[in-house]
Amino acid sequence: MTPNRAQHDQFDVVIVGGGINGTSAARELSASGFRVLLAEKADLANGASSRSSRILHCGLRYFETSHPVRTFARSPRRLSGAIKMAKAAMEAREELVRLQPDRCKPFTMCFPLYRGDEIRGWHLDMGFALLKRLGPPDPPLEYRRISAEIDRELPFAIDLRDRRQLSSIATYREYIIDWPDRICVNLALEAERNGAVLRLFTRASLRERLPSGEWTVELADRSGRVEQVCAKVVLNLAGTWMDDLLPPGKASNTPLVRGTKGAHIVVRLPDRYRGFGVATLHRGGMPFYCLPLDGDRFYFGPTETPYDGDADEARASGQDIDFLLGEANYLLPGLKLQRRDVEFSWAGVRPLTYDRDQPMGRRTREIHDLRNRNMPGVLAMTAGPVMSYGSAGRELRDAVARLITPSRRQAPATIIPEHAASEGIAEADAQENAWRSAVLKEHARDLRGILYTRTARAWGRHLDRDSVAHAANSVSDLLGWRPEQAAAQVEEFLEHQRRAFPTGSAA
Repeated sequence: MTPNRAQHDQFDVVIVGGGINGTSAARELSASGFRVLLAEKADLANGASSRSSRILHCGLRYFETSHPVRTFARSPRRLSGAIKMAKAAMEAREELVRLQPDRCKPFTMCFPLYRGDEIRGWHLDMGFALLKRLGPPDPPLEYRRISAEIDRELPFAIDLRDRRQLSSIATYREYIIDWPDRICVNLALEAERNGAVLRLFTRASLRERLPSGEWTVELADRSGRVEQVCAKVVLNLAGTWMDDLLPPGKASNTPLVRGTKGAHIVVRLPDRYRGFGVATLHRGGMPFYCLPLDGDRFYFGPTETPYDGDADEARASGQDIDFLLGEANYLLPGLKLQRRDVEFSWAGVRPLTYDRDQPMGRRTREIHDLRNRNMPGVLAMTAGPVMSYGSAGRELRDAVARLITPSRRQAPATIIPEHAASEGIAEADAQENAWRSAVLKEHARDLRGILYTRTARAWGRHLDRDSVAHAANSVSDLLGWRPEQAAAQVEEFLEHQRRAFPTGSAA
């Protein structure tokens, strides 16, 4: 079949990747007057943005290491980098809590301290004193260390290991970003209101640079339609797929991205955990958390292992689940968690910055100007975490503005309302309204996009067949699904749910 080729549309910027940084850049650039097209090979928030640890952390993790004094004394450069990232984390924490209060759920994080451990109480005292100086005063850190009446103040502490060696528990305020997918959707819709063009389920390929200096980008959608557009600047924000976007002959022996997999497990915990989370270093020396998800559902993680495969296929393996259960039971042996307690799991691949001297990649966010690969006008970003999407979008906007001027006037600010059950409307009706709105107003084209990305109905739990069928039947008329097609969509969703988010017994 010969593909149809449309006349080349002209854009200031083509953004490849509909994750948190791609949608943030689209919002910032379109609001500044740039003519923008955003292309995403699947749906919004398809990759790491929806599979992260979902923690809006204060930056303490950048100082967490098994031997903090020795490590930073030997490497002042590493200390300088940790301070820089911690400062950025504190600033992102303030911005996100201020601008997205409904998405940021506060809780009390608890860090147990033991006699004889490498991390001492004074390490945390110094760390939080530094964080307080680095960041804005609000929201407050509320840091303190509890050494007396621990069980009364922190009732979950009864489950901690080695109680006789427990010297104190440091507590501070943290937040969960409860729905990063929704942030991506809202950013994309704001960009669209500002004039940006969204092309979801469309694979973009960088082709050639024209004599005018513009790049041609080929777009191929799921129907087989192919077209080419031109752009003065291309932002390669495709996450772990970033290196695959480079055209033939432009690739390098040095990749841009180093992927590492982070897996998590979801379990139900007793009421004494409500309102709390637990932070520690696992026995391999990396940060490890018990975090509140919703109600009595909590999750443990993450793992951190090198990952070279397709990020679409990343799963929490049986080995990952056993590791996470082992560390959870080492931290909180009173829980006695088993495989059958794991109701849901997920894994994402972090697009960290490749560094041949750091096998696990660098966490420092970087913008790469690919002119050194003979690709002037092409920029890429690595290691941009969900929590700092605001500054990432502004940094990318400014990088583009140094190369070209916008072709339009600056757009007025817009606010995208989220789905909410209206007062007086039954919950079931409000739910159906949200599903239909996801299709009519938010570019959802399948049950994954409806039940995960735009309404979060399925996140952290497995839906039964009847619930999925109800959703499918509610939108069948909008998507043109005949009964047999709706049934096939239900089967596809249930299989994806089973395969992508296995339970402990199924992994």
